Amino acid sequence: MDPSRTADRDDADASGTPRERPLATRRAVLALVAAAPVALAGCPTEYDEGYEERPEPVEEHIPVDGVRPDLPVREFADEYERGIESGLDAPVDDSASFGTALESAGLDVDRLERDDPYLYLAYVASPPENGVLRGVGFVAGAYAQYVLATDDPPTLDATVLETQDVDFGTFTAYVNWVRALEAGEESVAVYGERVFATLKTKR
Repeated sequence: MDPSRTADRDDADASGTPRERPLATRRAVLALVAAAPVALAGCPTEYDEGYEERPEPVEEHIPVDGVRPDLPVREFADEYERGIESGLDAPVDDSASFGTALESAGLDVDRLERDDPYLYLAYVASPPENGVLRGVGFVAGAYAQYVLATDDPPTLDATVLETQDVDFGTFTAYVNWVRALEAGEESVAVYGERVFATLKTKR
């Protein structure tokens, strides 16, 4: 028997009319629809040729003043803001008086050196039981006075030491932050948040 004739009979109904084969069953269609989101989820986002994502410079970050949670974060902010206000009252007009002001505030200066574009500072936080926040604030405030009294002031690169040989962390302050504070464009709280946001500890 010719196999092709047998196949023809299988594809016809009793009246001899050929059956129509569906392109896909309802079950198969539903399966494809369900699988589509999963397949699309794994597709990478397409960017134009030459696209490169660049992080925002830290000196352009927007502080969160006014939307901070309640305690204990508020207590921390109060601590370094008090330090900033004390530093702003310090008699600073050059790098030497900047170092003297820090020593007078109980911060043991280990290094104070200008190497453009930075002013490098390393100091031992003292007394340690009071933590480092007020010290960071005082340095930030005294640095603001230094910037306002200095021609072409450098960026502050500060290292906080637990002892003469043990680093606790680092922080940075930028000249344009001080300029915004002096111009009344930003508050002491905002200036403090900018500086404190750069604090990176090694613990």
